[in-house]
Amino acid sequence: MPKKKVLEEEKIANDAIDLFAEKGYAATSIRDIANSLKVSSSLLYYYFKNKEELLFTILEAIGEELLHTIDKEKNKAGEPLEVMRGMILGHIRLVQKTNNRAKLFVEEQHNLSKKYLETISRQHRNIYDLYVDQLKKLREAGIISNDSLSVTAFAIIGMIMWSYRWYRKGGSLSVEDMGNQLIETFFYGIVKNRERKAGNLPEMQFAANR
Repeated sequence: MPKKKVLEEEKIANDAIDLFAEKGYAATSIRDIANSLKVSSSLLYYYFKNKEELLFTILEAIGEELLHTIDKEKNKAGEPLEVMRGMILGHIRLVQKTNNRAKLFVEEQHNLSKKYLETISRQHRNIYDLYVDQLKKLREAGIISNDSLSVTAFAIIGMIMWSYRWYRKGGSLSVEDMGNQLIETFFYGIVKNRERKAGNLPEMQFAANR
């Protein structure tokens, strides 16, 4: 593909991302995107055959970036818990960096037809599999005791992916602070350790032991 066309597609996609995030995919038309770029609708159809293909291109790109980031952290040498910490922090950093794209990856995939949805669903599944595999290593190392790795993996992914809705840049917490606090909450809970030792909690199985 010619370099100019790649650049034009990226420019169109970036503008569409902002409009889709602001108005929603269903409420945004090709004409809206064209007007925002100050070009004709026909020019957009030269690069993307329809609005759905444009959405798919956006979602596939962020899905691949998420997979690459998490997989890279997972393959680093280190203790299982530190590797998991790196996976979660890398995931959080990317979600915050790509805020609107992450939002679309979570909220707009249902607008895709089957042929496109299968690819995006596979990306979601691959992200899930990376976390489950690392959780198995944590369980094998005796670090976690929770047998429901599926629930745990979905909880981690949900905790991270939905952070774009409530985290605000420039607030009292940096992305690193927010990420570390989420990791602490997830692995160690919100109850103080002395309360556990004192027996002041109902009988339960914790996901991790400190």
